[in-house]
Amino acid sequence: MELNKYAVFLEVARQQSLSRAAEVLGYTQSGISHTIKRMEKDMDLALFDRNRNGAFLTSAGKALVPYISQLVQGQENLSQAVFSLHNLHRGSLTIGTYSSISRQWLPHIIHRFKQDYPSVRIDFKEGGNEEIVRWISYGEVDLGFLSSCFDDRLEWIPLKEDPLMAVLPENYPHKKNVFPLDEFNGKTFIISAPGTDVDIHQTLEEHHIEPDIRYSAKDDFTIVSMVACQLGISILPQLVLKSYEAAVRTLPLEPFSVRRLGIALPGMNTASPATRKFIDYTLEYLGMS
Repeated sequence: MELNKYAVFLEVARQQSLSRAAEVLGYTQSGISHTIKRMEKDMDLALFDRNRNGAFLTSAGKALVPYISQLVQGQENLSQAVFSLHNLHRGSLTIGTYSSISRQWLPHIIHRFKQDYPSVRIDFKEGGNEEIVRWISYGEVDLGFLSSCFDDRLEWIPLKEDPLMAVLPENYPHKKNVFPLDEFNGKTFIISAPGTDVDIHQTLEEHHIEPDIRYSAKDDFTIVSMVACQLGISILPQLVLKSYEAAVRTLPLEPFSVRRLGIALPGMNTASPATRKFIDYTLEYLGMS
């Protein structure tokens, strides 16, 4: 390629020797010499002072180094982009996620992503916090949507704060527009299964709240249905409740509490082109890019 001569120029400048540059690049010394002479002729400039001690940049050569470096780096960036696009269009992506995110966010993100990359296969596995972290760690998924990841081995990309809400039967006797956490003390409570939604368990523990836990369920809809049937009260994230608010009464907690949603993955540097691009589309959808 025409740009190869610029790579030759930079290598001679680094090595300060035609012969050493030839060894590094796998060229003959005469080939290196011919390339430099051709550049000097085309530019009508002396780029190197050559003597028996080596080849040293002239003032003109030094002035051109930043520009030639940009050309060579641009060529490398272009090659990497082409490679990435080939791999992106042929790629696949497996996502670990909460069911609430797979209902509320992922259909919109996948729709936008598929318009540009229709050949990328996308699968996702729904689970709780501990499951998703395990899937990421063992390479079963490429990335995970979950709440506050405390595994230092994984890279964390924060996305949104999702308020935690009191979930009450429609006729529950409460007149305020917020629900104090201490009112859960002693009340019949339906809790998410251990390892499913760690933020709810942590919120109760941090504020020393001790409800009367009678039921535990992994599925969000099951918890909402049980509250609607007046089997107890609960706490669920606002994103979960968007599909079910007609069946129950929901109120913000006092003090205000949230779960912090984000993306966890082994590392951006080792992520596939499809993974990195999907993260870009996620940030754009959430207005963060």
